[in-house]
Amino acid sequence: MQSLRNLTDQDYARDGCAGPFRVLHDEAAAEILARLDQVREEDVAPVRHPWFYKSYLLFTWMNDLVREPAILDAVMPFVGPDIMVMSADIWRKIPGETRHISFHQDAGYWSLDPLDITTAWLALTPATSENGCMTFALGTHKLRLVEHDNTYAPDNMLSHGQTARIDLDSFRKVASELQPGEMSLHHALLAHGSGPNATDQPRVGICIRYLPGRIRQTGAPPISAMIVRGQHHGNLSLEDPPDRDLSPQAIAQHTRLLEPHADTRYVNF
Repeated sequence: MQSLRNLTDQDYARDGCAGPFRVLHDEAAAEILARLDQVREEDVAPVRHPWFYKSYLLFTWMNDLVREPAILDAVMPFVGPDIMVMSADIWRKIPGETRHISFHQDAGYWSLDPLDITTAWLALTPATSENGCMTFALGTHKLRLVEHDNTYAPDNMLSHGQTARIDLDSFRKVASELQPGEMSLHHALLAHGSGPNATDQPRVGICIRYLPGRIRQTGAPPISAMIVRGQHHGNLSLEDPPDRDLSPQAIAQHTRLLEPHADTRYVNF
């Protein structure tokens, strides 16, 4: 399978993805990874909902990360000058992880318009075919939103085991292999998945979703987002950055904004 970094004729509009982009130095990526590794269960015990969802609402250093100018500069050609962040989710595959992520579209459950949303996947450790890096099915974003089957399979890392109804054999695939501090970008409608981690080292990355400032929500439950560049011209609830790490105010906001999504296992953002 071809690697994304060797795709010499990259075209985001045609393929639905681009990269790798170098957005952090090795030292900065290592520092973020160290901060994540230092989060203890007792530290996040007061957090009612999973702390690794919308983590920029809880930690000032994650808030700084989603505002990193190099990331926003890379995202801007695809999202526009007004940029919002909807989520920053931490994905870990432990050594020997046998589960996989089925091919799906990020926007499968979102009631948002337009769906010109870009997902940035930032590597904090090497992401390789051997340890379960993402694989993109090029051009599948042009299918627009497709039906998904909720398998709830125990070997699937997705909350619903959601799997897109797409004939994947009809599309060329590329592996998004990344080094720490590199990121890939993909359209929210691009089908992608990943395999297990067959190595003895963890694979860790952060999945950040960026929205255009003009975006509007067309259905429930309510979705919130934070302005990171420019202005918001839509109707989403606006988030505030944390005043300090895991402060009572930060935890209260995180609880309030994730509460409506608990019943759907947080698939709406």
